[in-house]
Amino acid sequence: MDTSYNNPTEYYNNVAQAARRETVRLSRQVALVSWTRLAVVLLAIGGAWCFWGDTQVVATLIASCVVLFLLLVKLHNRLFAALEMQRALEQVAADNLQRIALDLNDLDGGEEYIDARHPYSYDLDLFGPRSLFALLNATATGSGRELLARNLQNPANVADAIEQRQEAVKELSSMPDFTTRLQALGIVAGVGRDKKPDYARNTAPKVKLQWWQRAATVLFPTAIIALVIMALIGIDVAIYIETAVVASLLTAAAGAKMVGRLHTSVERVVNHISIYHDLLHEIEEHNFSSPQLQELQQRLGKGNEKSSAIMRRLSRLLSNLDQRYNWLSYILLNALLQWDYWQACNVARWMERYADKLGEWDATLARIDELCSLATFTFGNPGFVFPKICRDPRGVIIKASGLGHPLIHRDRCVCNDVSAMSAGNFMVVTGANMAGKSTYLRTVGVNYLLAMVGAPVFAAEMTAGPASLFTGLRTTDSLDDGESYFFAELRRLQSIVERAAAGERMLIILDEILKGTNSADKQKGSLALVGKLVGMNIAGIIATHDLVLGSLADRFPGRVFNRCFEAEINGDTLHFDYTLRPGIAQNLNAYFLMQHMGIV
Repeated sequence: MDTSYNNPTEYYNNVAQAARRETVRLSRQVALVSWTRLAVVLLAIGGAWCFWGDTQVVATLIASCVVLFLLLVKLHNRLFAALEMQRALEQVAADNLQRIALDLNDLDGGEEYIDARHPYSYDLDLFGPRSLFALLNATATGSGRELLARNLQNPANVADAIEQRQEAVKELSSMPDFTTRLQALGIVAGVGRDKKPDYARNTAPKVKLQWWQRAATVLFPTAIIALVIMALIGIDVAIYIETAVVASLLTAAAGAKMVGRLHTSVERVVNHISIYHDLLHEIEEHNFSSPQLQELQQRLGKGNEKSSAIMRRLSRLLSNLDQRYNWLSYILLNALLQWDYWQACNVARWMERYADKLGEWDATLARIDELCSLATFTFGNPGFVFPKICRDPRGVIIKASGLGHPLIHRDRCVCNDVSAMSAGNFMVVTGANMAGKSTYLRTVGVNYLLAMVGAPVFAAEMTAGPASLFTGLRTTDSLDDGESYFFAELRRLQSIVERAAAGERMLIILDEILKGTNSADKQKGSLALVGKLVGMNIAGIIATHDLVLGSLADRFPGRVFNRCFEAEINGDTLHFDYTLRPGIAQNLNAYFLMQHMGIV
């Protein structure tokens, strides 16, 4: 293995440098082929003009130029595709270097998935600028992107499924060339942020030519070839060749708009998956060891009906149709070969045979794409670890040492532990303002979510048991619903109690219960709530400024325990070390800060 695989920054820098070199080389070749193609057309026109009276010479010259032009078109397409791929690889390397550096401002944060009513995504900054989604999302397809967002919002929470995902992500993370190439193909296809296509049978583009259009694909090319042969053997048929070519071009032009609409509709539905034929081939041919990847591989077909070969055929057909956008190609290919109608017929046959399989292949590719995105995250964070998954339904829900937030730079992230917590265990976290309580809660929530989707976590070690995650860190009111802040919080607490009463296993993380009421009422309600939840199938972490909640440890010994973040005040200096300690916080800082800022 390349040693740069052990250093993600070095690996992506090497990818970017190699791509830049190839971009320069391929750009020169594309330009050369383009000018050569134009020269061939000018040669054909000039030669026909000069030797117009000699039918045999003109026919030979034009036939030779057409063959040479078609070869140059094919070469140009291949070079241009390679050029686009190199540019995409450079972009992928740049994006992944930004993720490693946590420079996420310009990356896709999935803003459309922001939902303040979701059980945890809004509280944990799962979506939006500089979000966890921006860090994780290296998907290549719109379907893969949607699947990643959906899995982050609703993880499976089943031990077997999590462990299978872990195995697949581990295996793919050792294949950075593969995952990088997949991302680059997504950029080339231009569909990374598109919505998932609808592959229902009735949405497949209807491809049907009129009888005269189908007849033209046979009659005109046959007639022109026969006339050229006659000219080559010395028969003067120049006027007939001219007539046939003009008539052929006019016939093609009559259906140009129809073929254009067809081209657009086909590309809209199938182009984004057709471009992945090489990746599909690699998936089909690779000897995967993880059960999940083996299962996905089987879905892509066997024998001569493998999806990669079928999609390569479609990609070639779409590339052939693309020639109509070059006016020189359009005139030559349609005048001589009825190119547009030929390709439309070919696409019609393909769609008739394979349209029903597109949805399954896209879903399979989306699953692989989503796993590759998590594998890219894994490769870019070699210090992260895969948590051990606890299978015992009465066992540990979370336990961790050296836990840090993946969106905080490693050089300034203070890591803390989470004591073993099972159902019925609650941690009460007290501390001064700005001491680190809220960051700690988000750190626990984000890493637990990463564990549930099969990704590595920012920790020295971690054990996680499947449970539903629920947070209450950033409750908002709703003007649209006429719902106050306090009532919105009560609704979230009601949801917790109802789900727990139904037997659901949960990990809840709450910050300042009942913030919208007076102190005495808040204390009474908070103590009663925790007292009720302790007897349910719930583990919870509750941060509070109310030191009275620390008394719960005496009321429920062995089930509730106290942890705190302290602030050190030395004269005019306030210091935080953001380290979690046993016990209840002793130092408060609100009045000190108000004095220091001249407020009081």
